Amino acid sequence: MKRLLLLILISSLYLFANIKNVENEKNLKEKINTLEKPLYTPFVENYILNEIKQLREENRDLKVELHKTLAKKEIEMSSNVINYATSTINNMFYIIAAASSILVIIGWSSIKDINDKIKNMVDEKTSKTIQKYEEKMAGFEQDLAKRARQVKHNENEIKIMNTIHSLWLRASQETTPTGKIEAYDEILDIRPNEVEALIYKADAVLDIGEANWSLNLVNQALLIDKNYPSAYFQRAKAYAVLEYEDSAIDDLQKAIQLNEEYATKIETEEEFEGILKNERVKQIVV
Repeated sequence: MKRLLLLILISSLYLFANIKNVENEKNLKEKINTLEKPLYTPFVENYILNEIKQLREENRDLKVELHKTLAKKEIEMSSNVINYATSTINNMFYIIAAASSILVIIGWSSIKDINDKIKNMVDEKTSKTIQKYEEKMAGFEQDLAKRARQVKHNENEIKIMNTIHSLWLRASQETTPTGKIEAYDEILDIRPNEVEALIYKADAVLDIGEANWSLNLVNQALLIDKNYPSAYFQRAKAYAVLEYEDSAIDDLQKAIQLNEEYATKIETEEEFEGILKNERVKQIVV
């Protein structure tokens, strides 16, 4: 019921609106038919027509002026091009005449001679340029080859350093002197003059009771670097085991002279137990 009432209400509103529009249109037509004078007076119409005419005339005059200006510019450009071409041709003739005169004066008596001379000059200049370029290229290639060798050398050094580092790590993790000696031997195979590897190997050899072998290894290290304090300290240990007290104390003094920290290590090394009561050693320790 509610929906029916709503529908009737909407229909009524729509019908009323249509009736209203029809009435408005009818009233508008009646007003137009009953106009007593036109919307525009003759004066206004004449003014508008005059304005349109004036705009057309101004537009026409503008087009004529534009065409005149373009024609004038084209003539000026043509004249300039002709003058430039004429001047250029005249200058070329002057240059050719002057060059011919100069060439005749300096002895180039014919066109063939001139061509030959020019060809020789060009060939000579080209040869010098090519030679200079080849020299630069040769220098560049040499520098490039040198750099390539340096890069390759650096790569090899990095590989060697990585290998040696791995061997040192392995030696530090070995629990037996024999295992340590094997790692040090591999280091020395790569770098025979590795002083530190020789000294560490000498210490490991001394741990298995090979004092003379240890002494020999330390002497090799000192031949490579005579100012290596650890080498003197290690040789002092070997001398002490071999009961060469004076030689051991001399090396201890030399080691401490190069590095004072070794004075604190004497009492911690069991190889020096037999010489700790020596007066010279007591003076060193104190």
